[in-house]
Amino acid sequence: RMLEDNRHASLLGKKKLTLMVGDGVNDAPALSVADVGVAMGEGASLAMEMSDVTLMDSNLSKLLFSINMGVKVIKTVKENIAFSMLVNLIAIVLTFMGKMTLLWAIVSDVGVMLLVTLNGMKLLSNRTIDSIEGKRTKEPSSKRNNGQKYRRTLTVDHEEEIV
Repeated sequence: RMLEDNRHASLLGKKKLTLMVGDGVNDAPALSVADVGVAMGEGASLAMEMSDVTLMDSNLSKLLFSINMGVKVIKTVKENIAFSMLVNLIAIVLTFMGKMTLLWAIVSDVGVMLLVTLNGMKLLSNRTIDSIEGKRTKEPSSKRNNGQKYRRTLTVDHEEEIV
């Protein structure tokens, strides 16, 4: 029944993928049949051989982090491809109109390369990693650790001092 549903869904373009997580010898056949097999690093070596991904320890939060990071990576790659194609299309149109020189074509290509690289580097930031892990980012606040607000006082020579 599941096979028929999967075939029907694939004809409609809605194929559902199966992810199997296992660590033992009895999980090896299911890991090999699944679309994505994930073995735990402390499990049987047969399970690690049959899987597509091996987690080095038994921490499943790393699997969720990897999936969420993969979603962000794919989104960033699509952004980069769309931006690059748009700029190249503009350059082609300007070339046919006679407004684009070789120098400006090179400058636009190098500029796009730098912007695409910087856009990809946003995935390395701690803020991105914290948002994937579900941690709240530290907001700059004017409160101390115990919840008290800072008190501003003026000193004798009229300089502001934060106490």
